[in-house]
Amino acid sequence: MTGRPLKGTSITAISQGQSLPGELFACANCHRHSGLGTSEGGYQVPDITGATLFAPIEVKQRELYAERTEGFYTRPAYNRDTLRIAITQGIGATGKPLSKIMPRYQLNQSQTDALISYLNTLDYSDPPGVSANNLQLATIVTDDISAAEKQALISTLNQFFKEKNAQTRHEVRRVKYSPWHKDWQYDNYRHWELNVWELTGAPSTWFQQLQQYYDANPVFAVVGGTSHKSWEPVSTFCEAQALPCLFPDTDLPPDNPGHYSLYFSAGMSLEARRVIYCLKKNARYNRVIQVTGEDIRSEVAASDLENRVASLPNQPASKTIPLSAFLNSPSHTSENSANTLFILWLSDSELQQLPGDFNPSNATVMLSSTLLNRRFDRIPERIQKQSWLIHPYSLPDSTGQRIRSKTWLYARGIATPYEKLQSNTYLALSVLTESMMHIRSNFSQDYLIERIEHMLENSPETSVYRRLSLAPGQRFASKGSYLIPLSLINSSPEQAGQYWAVPEL
Repeated sequence: MTGRPLKGTSITAISQGQSLPGELFACANCHRHSGLGTSEGGYQVPDITGATLFAPIEVKQRELYAERTEGFYTRPAYNRDTLRIAITQGIGATGKPLSKIMPRYQLNQSQTDALISYLNTLDYSDPPGVSANNLQLATIVTDDISAAEKQALISTLNQFFKEKNAQTRHEVRRVKYSPWHKDWQYDNYRHWELNVWELTGAPSTWFQQLQQYYDANPVFAVVGGTSHKSWEPVSTFCEAQALPCLFPDTDLPPDNPGHYSLYFSAGMSLEARRVIYCLKKNARYNRVIQVTGEDIRSEVAASDLENRVASLPNQPASKTIPLSAFLNSPSHTSENSANTLFILWLSDSELQQLPGDFNPSNATVMLSSTLLNRRFDRIPERIQKQSWLIHPYSLPDSTGQRIRSKTWLYARGIATPYEKLQSNTYLALSVLTESMMHIRSNFSQDYLIERIEHMLENSPETSVYRRLSLAPGQRFASKGSYLIPLSLINSSPEQAGQYWAVPEL
């Protein structure tokens, strides 16, 4: 995974005659975390799991079709001695040199023995949640979600699962009778089973609740789900179980998301970083005043930004005030300055409570589209001209971004009071469907993650976000945000483009 020894100083790799640090050539960099390989730059990186290495590769007539797209070769099975030579000297099982892109690792015998033994553990013959006919999947809902939100989520999931299991493409029959060059598309077909894991009480108890659900019925992956609280306890559980958690609708993902969870965006952390990006570009602000509401997302965003403001070169004065204290302040007119930035981490109903003397005609006001639930019609008129929106989504008029999900939901008569939640759920399910087809019969949870990384950017599915993409190791698919004047929120993408940025992590 790292190219470093467990003990000792370093590992050396010989690459095209040059001696280089092993950290540059960790096996997982090319063969991936799963060991099942990939393709990159015209090269086919092979499967190095034990079951493949210690078996011969023979090309049968029926597999010749794959030559044009995948390449093929034959070789005898490796044994421990020939595999050791391949790893250290670059000589394959046929006795011929391996590709020049394969490093020659300078390992001693105990190190190669340990590596070969590890490769033998990469066995995906009995994955959790997978039987001969069924694929167990879960979604997670916490008790802070309203009954209406939960219904919107579950109705979208149930309809998708119903259609997936309807065999509209005759999947079960094609497993038995598919054309020889397409059987790989169908041999991993399974009936999808949905498990709804509902979490209650304090987040500190969620890990135990999830463990009980998982012990009762292991699942292959978690898809979708939603919570307004921190997703970190769920992420911790999924990391512990090596369980993929695919695109939950959360604005509070963990700062360090781990390997097995994929998110649409960094949520409130992204919004805070977008403000910091602005402050770095605009040194005129010498005072930052944050006003927080009752939503935990408000407090998290304000705390994140407060910590980052301290590291700015111009060191603006910063203070964070709960809305209740802000309402009881003697006067707000003294802070009406062009050098003052107000960040109101408030919902639309909380904005209505702003005191009448709060009329920052000279100061700048920033508002969170997320906390406003992307409803801008209730922003008080007296602050509209000064207001900027922290908006990590596509523009409101960019309906084409969501045409697939909107059409799918509308055609099935599913009400969409929670468009972001339902659109994100539909996209998560669609991406899972496509990636499951391409993992073939390799029911590896690591490989599922890798396939999504590889294909997400080219997926035709879209969401409320402007653009989604993942590279190996990336866990947030949408990385940028608008910081745009309220008056321009309905402008064209070309006009609004100057207000989009991808802030530093």
